[in-house]
Amino acid sequence: MDFNPIDKINELIRIFEEHNPIIRSKSNEGYEWLEESSLCIEIPNPNSDDSITIECEDGGEFTVCFSYCHQHFFANDFGFDYMCKEISDILYCKCCSAALFCGSENEWFGSTLAEKDQIVSPIEDVFDFVFENANLAEKLYKNGGEARFDFWDSKLNKKIKIGNI
Repeated sequence: MDFNPIDKINELIRIFEEHNPIIRSKSNEGYEWLEESSLCIEIPNPNSDDSITIECEDGGEFTVCFSYCHQHFFANDFGFDYMCKEISDILYCKCCSAALFCGSENEWFGSTLAEKDQIVSPIEDVFDFVFENANLAEKLYKNGGEARFDFWDSKLNKKIKIGNI
């Protein structure tokens, strides 16, 4: 850790100010899960309920959540810059949350951020981390499933059925 994520709150507010970020703490409803000394920045989505949250762990790391996807970033210059780029890519629909579900029960198999052009890629390429596990791949092919691609602008969202479902 090169710096404390809490010390970057004002910079994050400034970077994303055009998107009306809100600082949240453990005392805010829905944020009781935060550690006492950590803070979270919420960037409300005017298109849906899927806002972006940036958890700033006191003395820890950053965690960015959007839709089904969450990513961790180190508290150093590279991690901070990369995180800001990823958030901007979400806000400007250059990438989306991609989540894979199995069977009629919609068992969650995993999620990642996906570039917009990856939506036309084979599902196995987008979710290679799932398909590397032979048991999960077999279960998905047997029971069917669905890949969901959620964008900041929900009009761009896409669902792709897999197999028998």
